[in-house]
Amino acid sequence: MESFVARQPIFDKQNEVYAYELLYRKDRVKNAYDENVDADQASTRTIINGFVEIGLEKLTNGRKAFVNFTEKLLLDNIPALLPPQYLVVEVLENIKPTPEVLQACTKLKRAGFKIALDDFIICDENLVFLDYADIIKVDFITTSLEDIVNFIKYLREKKRDPSRPLQLLAEKIESNEMYDIAVRMGFHYFQGYFFSKPVIVAGRSINPMAINRLRLMQISMKPNFEFQELADVIRQDVALSFRLLKLVNSAYFAFSAVVGNIQQALVILGSIEVKKWVGLMCLMEVNPDKTIEITRMSLVRARFLELLAPKVGKAADSEDLYLMGMFSLMDVMMDSPMDEILAQMNLDDAVTKPLLEQSGDFYEMLRIIEEYERGEFDTAVERAKRFGLDEGDLMHSYVESLQWSAMLGV
Repeated sequence: MESFVARQPIFDKQNEVYAYELLYRKDRVKNAYDENVDADQASTRTIINGFVEIGLEKLTNGRKAFVNFTEKLLLDNIPALLPPQYLVVEVLENIKPTPEVLQACTKLKRAGFKIALDDFIICDENLVFLDYADIIKVDFITTSLEDIVNFIKYLREKKRDPSRPLQLLAEKIESNEMYDIAVRMGFHYFQGYFFSKPVIVAGRSINPMAINRLRLMQISMKPNFEFQELADVIRQDVALSFRLLKLVNSAYFAFSAVVGNIQQALVILGSIEVKKWVGLMCLMEVNPDKTIEITRMSLVRARFLELLAPKVGKAADSEDLYLMGMFSLMDVMMDSPMDEILAQMNLDDAVTKPLLEQSGDFYEMLRIIEEYERGEFDTAVERAKRFGLDEGDLMHSYVESLQWSAMLGV
C-alpha cells in the first residue's frame, strides 16, 4: 500500500530552500487538495505519511517541515508527538483565538516549536495570535497590496520581544513581479508556483497490523524480555490473543486445566518458543496482500537452518539461524528495503549482518536452502559439503521442514 504527500519548497532571500510545506494528497493522479476530505483526517494523514511512512529524511533532507494543524489537532496536542526541531506548526486561518487555542499555542512554544500563521487574515480579532507566532504567511492572491503595506507598518510599530523576531512569508507568489514586490516589502521567505508547484512524493506504508507485529518482535528479541510487557501488547489484539490461547490449550500441550491468561500462556511456551511464535504471527499478518507461499517459504527456511545448526557444529546458534531464515524474505513481503525493515527490529547482529552484508557462514547456509528451493540440488550439495553435510542431510532436513510448516497450518 502506497502513501502520498506533496511537498512545496519555501525559499529564503538567497533563493535557497529553507523548508518544505507538506500537503495532503490522496493519490498520484490529482495534484490538488481534495475538498471532500475532512480537514482533521487530511492533516492526520499528512503527518503519518510525512513523518512515519515516507520519512522526513526523504521528504525534506533535514530541513523544516511546515504542516497545517486544525483546531482539534491543536487542542489534542498532536504536534507534541513530533520533533520540534523539524516541525513548524501552521495554525489555519479559520481557527479562532479562543482561550483554549491560545493555551495550546503556549504549550507548543514552551516545547520549542515554531508557529506559523497560515493565510493570516488581517483583522483585529486575529492580532492576538501575533504574540505566539514566529512566522506569518501572507497570501498575495487574496490580500490587497494596500492591506499588506498597512499590516507591515503595524508590525513595525508594535512592541515585540527582540529575542523573538517575527518573520514574514509571502505565499501564492506566481510571477517575478509579485516576487520583487514581496522582497521590497521586507518579506523573509517565499512560496508559490513562480518557484515550484507542489511535487507528490510516494512511499510504501506498513499497515497498522504489521506495525503491531513488529512491536511484538522488538520486545521478544530483547535478551531478557518481560512476559508482562509482551502480554500487554498481545491483549490489545483479539486475533493474537485467540491464537495464543488456542495453541496453549491444544492437544499438543495436553494440560488438564484450560489456560485463559495471556501472560500464563506465554510462560508455558517459554522464551524460545515465544520468539518463534511471535515471528510466525509477524509473517502471517505483515502483508495480507502477499501470497501465503512466501510465508511458507520463510518458515521452511527457518526450520531448515535450525535443523542444520547442530549438524554443522552451530547448535548454540540454532535460534539465530532460525530467525535469519524467517526474516530472509521480509523485504519481499513488505515491499520495502531490507535495511529499513531490520532497522525497526531489535535483532541481534548475528541475524541481521548476513542479510545485509550477504557474507559469512550464516549467509552461506542461507544460500543452500535458496538453491534447494530453486531445484539447484547439485549446487546446494556442493555448497553444503563445505560444512560437512551430504545430500541426505539436506533432503531429510528439507522434508522435515515442509512437514513442520504444514503442521502449523501454513
